[in-house]
Amino acid sequence: MIKSFWIILCIAALLPNAFASVTAPANAPLNNDPDLKTAQALLASGDYDNAFGQYHAAAVNGNHPLAQFTLALFYQNGWGRAIDRKAACEWFEQAAQNGVPAAQHMTGLCFEKGMHRSADPATAAQWFHKAAQAGHLNSYCHLGNLLMTGNGITKDPLQALALCRPVALQGSVPAQVWMGKFYLHGDSTVRNPQDAYQWFLAAAQKQSAEAFHHLGMMLHQGVIENPDAEQTRQLFEQAATLKYVPAYFQAGKHFFAAQPDAETNRLPAEHLAKAYLWISAAIQRSEDTKEILAAQSIRQQILAIMPKTWLAELDRKIAQHLQRN
Repeated sequence: MIKSFWIILCIAALLPNAFASVTAPANAPLNNDPDLKTAQALLASGDYDNAFGQYHAAAVNGNHPLAQFTLALFYQNGWGRAIDRKAACEWFEQAAQNGVPAAQHMTGLCFEKGMHRSADPATAAQWFHKAAQAGHLNSYCHLGNLLMTGNGITKDPLQALALCRPVALQGSVPAQVWMGKFYLHGDSTVRNPQDAYQWFLAAAQKQSAEAFHHLGMMLHQGVIENPDAEQTRQLFEQAATLKYVPAYFQAGKHFFAAQPDAETNRLPAEHLAKAYLWISAAIQRSEDTKEILAAQSIRQQILAIMPKTWLAELDRKIAQHLQRN
């Protein structure tokens, strides 16, 4: 039941803007196609194999944009099959060509990262612009990122801010995070740590895991005055709790580096347990080889002082946290 709820929530979150400008084939109405209704019901029930078959038939035989878009989600999210980002991008591009704004945005990401074709930031910019014009407003910020860096298109940091700021002001959390990153790491002509902090804070107030992580890094690196070790740990832990993978290592490292108890001269039990939890999560989920090696080293140090009787329960909690929704 929980898994079904998350599937429905995932699709619901993506679809409101997905079909803002779709021109559906005359024989494949978006809302009344019985085959798609059956496919949606099968997917919601967790019957991945049969749902995939229904969507695939509609995507291939009917050239149906909704089916194409959903097939991409199957491969992107690993619904009933191994995650295959190349296949996901191929289906996103088909749906994009059929006018699906959300798929146009995803196709832009695919070209930017070179996931199914050679990396082509200029083509990515075209797809981001098309998606934004069709109503996928966060695409303006991704286009802004290319403008900020001059990746594949003419560099224009001020235009990057001008494109993304209105979306952020409307309350878009991803856009607020982008504004924070632009002001923190963007071109030197526009950097402003205080503005970055305010945008990250706005996003964190809406429970953005990435924003919590950036605020933690700003404290850790001294970008924000009067850094506070406890607050830094809390920010990284909040991001890690929300499954933001880059925060796992930082949370574990900071809990392990906490001040020892004044009476025992040992790390408080709670901090030691949390250090083990987040460092272990980093080892299992990080894609950064150097980070994994550093995490493994810290984990060995933790194991040397942590009671072995804790392991079974802590490993259970790690597995529970890391399991897919």
